Amino acid sequence: MANDQSTRSSLSEPAPSSTEKVSAELAEIVVFVDGRTEAAGILEFAGVLAQEHGSHLTAVFMQPEPAATSPEMFARGKGMESVIEVQQARLEGIEADRRALFEGIVRRHGIPSEWRSLPYLSSEVGVHAYYADLVVIARPEPAGQTAGPPGLAESLVLSSGRPIILFPPRGTVSRVRRILVAWNARREAIRAAADARPLLVKAEAVQVLVVDHERHPGHGPEPGADIARHLARHGAQVEVRRLSSGGEDVGRLLLSQAAAFHADLVVMGAYGQSQLSEWMFGGVTRTVLREAGVPVLMSR
Repeated sequence: MANDQSTRSSLSEPAPSSTEKVSAELAEIVVFVDGRTEAAGILEFAGVLAQEHGSHLTAVFMQPEPAATSPEMFARGKGMESVIEVQQARLEGIEADRRALFEGIVRRHGIPSEWRSLPYLSSEVGVHAYYADLVVIARPEPAGQTAGPPGLAESLVLSSGRPIILFPPRGTVSRVRRILVAWNARREAIRAAADARPLLVKAEAVQVLVVDHERHPGHGPEPGADIARHLARHGAQVEVRRLSSGGEDVGRLLLSQAAAFHADLVVMGAYGQSQLSEWMFGGVTRTVLREAGVPVLMSR
């Protein structure tokens, strides 16, 4: 278990006036819609985010792999033509269902929107993330494939240069009110906190969590205080909590603290590296990718 000798501190500063406040807008959000999985939760989540931030919402539908039964696999001639027609109708039906759901959500929230459709195994998937201010994508299930060719979610985290929110399977979070920020004063955490700032300043409560600060240089005399002060000056309502892991898995400690804080979102840097075709994540990132029950914003 984590060492109970944790310290807590709160930080508050006068909210900047409208003329002082730095603009931190999410002008464009992109949500990836997987034709193989349930889409209502992730679309509602993206729709609420777009409505709250005045964003344009683009949905990118990824056509699922065609599924053929054993008899269909052996079809020839006109039989094959029939199989192709049946498969095409099935895929069009899946897309029509997802698009109707999306259009209902954007209409209800009054969001400017766009629908894009990609064929199965399109090589252009990642490009649609490059010009977004925020990307939302379903976390794969099972997640955490860290060797061999990466899945799309992991690949976007590592290579897109964009903040990525990974939405958990069967997730139900719609509004982001309480946010946990995993902080260790490293570059990836700095980037994640900066990328998440539009969300942090709108949140009702933000907790900066520092675990085993003595293992990471650069914290300063009061670990977590500097980033908390920085966020508070942008208008965030911030508290700092420092914990010792006591040998516990840090990823699971982070997730248990997120649950205790009733977090709607976790913000963290993604620690990983690429070597040719092999992609690897650090242990904490890997645990969170596999097990988080709430959306997680990752940057790198």
